[in-house]
Amino acid sequence: MIQVTPLAGALGAEIGGVKLATLQNEQAWQEIQRAFVEYSVIVFRDQQLEPADLMRVGAKFGEPCFYPFVTGMEGYPYIFEVVKEETETTNFGGNWHSDTTYLKQPPLATLLYAVETPTHGGDTLFASTRAAYDALSEGMRRTLDGLVGVNSAGLKYGGGRSAMHRNIGGMRVHDTDSADQFEAEHPVARTHPETGRKALYLSRGHTIRFKDMREEESRPVIEWLQLHQTRPEFTCRVRWAPGTLIAWDNRCTQHNAINDYHGQRRRMRRLTVGAQTPQ
Repeated sequence: MIQVTPLAGALGAEIGGVKLATLQNEQAWQEIQRAFVEYSVIVFRDQQLEPADLMRVGAKFGEPCFYPFVTGMEGYPYIFEVVKEETETTNFGGNWHSDTTYLKQPPLATLLYAVETPTHGGDTLFASTRAAYDALSEGMRRTLDGLVGVNSAGLKYGGGRSAMHRNIGGMRVHDTDSADQFEAEHPVARTHPETGRKALYLSRGHTIRFKDMREEESRPVIEWLQLHQTRPEFTCRVRWAPGTLIAWDNRCTQHNAINDYHGQRRRMRRLTVGAQTPQ
């Protein structure tokens, strides 16, 4: 019997009593799936997962997805290592975002497994964009329900993807100069296909403007919504240790990798699954 322990009021839960590498009980997997939908972020401690195990776990959530800017592990092209070396000061994913919203079909889930972690620091923050949507006024919800966001991989408001990746030497990056070519339009208020509930689906880093609007018209609203959806009461914080696996629902969350562990090495393995067209 698995144990589900909530982490915060808005989202997040730790799942205990399970070893994912050998789990074959279908009822337990169904309970894990229900917890994933309910809590949006689920955390498993003290796991021993080789890349093949991570692929099997990911398959329970959806088909694997390629990431366009980092080369995968040898033999496991869908998994890539997220590494920050002791000498580096820039980290990967150090801003609030939902993964790859610039794709036509972004992944429904991301799985991140810790191999090496610093003695302290390197936590990840998560925010419930569903709770954030619910907290908006009725008038703002009506306005957003009719908006479409134009999302780009260029990270224009974060200094540019090419510049960011030049400062991350521990990862095998490629094609960052073509990042601006990755662009997709998605509803700003996205409906979750399993719960029917709406969530905000935009970010300061990826959403460059609203469809049929100029950037200078869109930017103040995007900035306000970014601050709104990451208010403390919508968030939880997870500390990593070797053997920790976190799976999160990109359809109704954002995350932010905290870059507060300079001088220490951090190595994770990342897999995204379940490409879906946001509705």
